[in-house]
Amino acid sequence: MRPGRTVLVAFMALLSTIFAAFPNPRGTAPVTRRTAVFAGSVACGCSCCSPEPASALASLTRPPEDDLRTYDVPRDARRDAGFACGMATGMKDYERAVSGRKRELFDRLLTSLPKSDAVVVELGMGSFPNAEYLAAMPSQGAAPQRMDLIGLDPNDSMEAYARRSAAKAGLLEQGHSLRVTHGVGEVLPLADRSADAVICTLTLCSVASPERVLAEVRRVLRPGGKLLFLEHVLSETDAALAAQQRAATPMQVEFADGCHLDRRTGRLVEEAGFASVDAKYTELTGFYFLNPTASGIA
Repeated sequence: MRPGRTVLVAFMALLSTIFAAFPNPRGTAPVTRRTAVFAGSVACGCSCCSPEPASALASLTRPPEDDLRTYDVPRDARRDAGFACGMATGMKDYERAVSGRKRELFDRLLTSLPKSDAVVVELGMGSFPNAEYLAAMPSQGAAPQRMDLIGLDPNDSMEAYARRSAAKAGLLEQGHSLRVTHGVGEVLPLADRSADAVICTLTLCSVASPERVLAEVRRVLRPGGKLLFLEHVLSETDAALAAQQRAATPMQVEFADGCHLDRRTGRLVEEAGFASVDAKYTELTGFYFLNPTASGIA
């Protein structure tokens, strides 16, 4: 068996073991952090009760209830806890492999933002491995003096890991603010034209409707705002690998929080209506199904 495939099989076996211990009972509707956050913001708008920090540059809004019921479905907290731990501790080799490309993209993104204040939204923030790139000084030009960082994730167990990553990177010490809130990309809790940048890394593979997410990204971006993306995709160069990705996707969706191995995310971004898309397809080594990668800035 090829080494990359051995790693993947072992990873899938690990996920199966984790989630077997955390059954997902049908019919349960656990209370989510979204319920508490938005209930508080609707009940009272004062500075004491509002979830907005004093340094917030953009306000969180409440999406339409029908859309929330469609896309923000109930989740199992124990299962989410296991997945969050696995992502926070088990993706270090992958993150090292994409670090060069991420550094290049974030360097370009930071220098394109307003130099005083900027609102940056990350969809599917997860354990926030991108914190180090947002904290880094660009190789040329200057980053914003203050960023209002808003991280959305449907898995509430990710917040503790995200805050730990932000602290390790020193983001708050640099004067930036961070809000981590429950949310899904299909119904962003943000007003039109309220963000200077949106970040999606290993997120569009797992959403229910990537087309709708990209439409939401365009809605919330200000004129001149940018989308940074980096996603594993369906192989464009290896027909056998692509066939295996398609065959493995149902199991991947079940055990990896909705992750699809067979999406053509680069093409979806190019067809989403952005003014321009600067993207490229590359292939990592050693990660088998996750080797094919689409990344860029739109």
